[in-house]
Amino acid sequence: MTIYQMFKIVVLSSVISVVLAALTGCGGGGSPVGQGPGLGPGDNNALLVGQYTFSLTGQTVPEGAVVAIAGSFTADGNGHLGGVQDVNSKLGVNTGKFGGTYSLGTDGRGNAVLGIQAGCANWQFTMVSHTHGLLTCLNTSMTASGTIDLQDPSSLSVAALKGNYVFSFSGLGLPANAQSGAGLAVMAGDWTMDGNGNITRGEMDVNDLSGIQQDIPVSGTYSVGANGRGIATLNSSFTTQKFAFYIANRGDLKFVETDAQPVVSGEVLAQASGPFTPLTLKGQLAFTLSGVDSNNVPITVGGIFSSDGNGGISNGVLDSNDGGTVLLGSTLTGNYALSTTGRGLANLTSSPALQLAFYPAANGTIELVDIGSGLGVVGMARGQIGLPFSVASTSGNYAPSFTGTNLISSGAEEDITGQLIADGAGNLNGVLDVNNFGSIFQKNPISGSSYTMATNGRGTAVLNTASGTFDMQTYQIGPGTILFLESDQGRVIVGIAEKQQF
Repeated sequence: MTIYQMFKIVVLSSVISVVLAALTGCGGGGSPVGQGPGLGPGDNNALLVGQYTFSLTGQTVPEGAVVAIAGSFTADGNGHLGGVQDVNSKLGVNTGKFGGTYSLGTDGRGNAVLGIQAGCANWQFTMVSHTHGLLTCLNTSMTASGTIDLQDPSSLSVAALKGNYVFSFSGLGLPANAQSGAGLAVMAGDWTMDGNGNITRGEMDVNDLSGIQQDIPVSGTYSVGANGRGIATLNSSFTTQKFAFYIANRGDLKFVETDAQPVVSGEVLAQASGPFTPLTLKGQLAFTLSGVDSNNVPITVGGIFSSDGNGGISNGVLDSNDGGTVLLGSTLTGNYALSTTGRGLANLTSSPALQLAFYPAANGTIELVDIGSGLGVVGMARGQIGLPFSVASTSGNYAPSFTGTNLISSGAEEDITGQLIADGAGNLNGVLDVNNFGSIFQKNPISGSSYTMATNGRGTAVLNTASGTFDMQTYQIGPGTILFLESDQGRVIVGIAEKQQF
């Protein structure tokens, strides 16, 4: 997964209740009760023009079943789009075309209404730039989050996919045994694509209810057809898995599994350049992880730490939210090592303790998956740029994306996009577009809100809205990117905010 997708974990928790409601929409468009979002005036439709890939993962309402979607579409810059998608949901696997209309406002927030039965018929999204956006499904029958990325036409072939790649997938795993159901499965690894349709030299770490498998070999095949849609088969001791994927560019592929079970999804990224040594991880890093604890309760973990380039980890601070039990400011130390293939192992002394396999990507993302016996979590780390930080270093307009579990009203998944405006003096405003497991709050104003930022990049944010207050720990990666972890008892959520560039 890219930095934008690291936070998407489908938390397989029980559904307590469903509240169906809708508020007013983006740009003056309305949302009738029980329906999707209304379209706004489209003042900035030209920002979305060209051929894009997209992905969404989430849950159906009210069943709470896993749904995973990937596809591509072409937008004409005048409010019309059409494309093709693969959907894996309670209705089975569906591949089909779709068309629809979209509206994009001057703040970069947009919505789309698609004429489809399978998948998400109503999108809410915020564009970071012409090439990239953050996406939420704003249906009363489904909630999900994901990304939109402009396609590179020169990458849409088998031959273009050549080199070493890393990946991180999550979703519904295998049954633990004949008497029990499946839980969350998280996995990360690397492989080589030879440009001729073969996947070789692969390895992966799997943390699933059926057991933990470390550094298992992976091989397979792949092909690419029209619209940059590909098919891949992965073979390992975990199981044989079949995927559809869509190419954004040579270094970014969106994967969705097309099996009945397991059903995992994520992104495949070009691997960082070797040779791999302890120096590969040197510097100060920020990270977040999310998934479930040993009792299948949703948990999120985040923090910062320093790596000395010689196998040592120090000066770390760790925050966690385990089903609403919040522990902030724990000390984090540890050690790490890397193999020549680019697979790393890190043992972190913290609360909770973490044993991580990690895989560095070329875009600076480091894929993380816990392979200890206590947690089933996956996420990312990234080196911090621009230290020291302050409230002034976070000023600007940001596109946020938050996802996780709302413990208060639904007990199930909540997905959020919108716009955050930081004034550089500790004050926040903007709007949030929320899908709380079918309860839709579109253009939800942020008021009386604030943020802090310490020199090491760890800070706080309080977002006050009509649908609730979000108390957040934040971790600044650089001038344009901030990670989030909810630090109150009501939600177990992680997320990201990216500075808008248009």
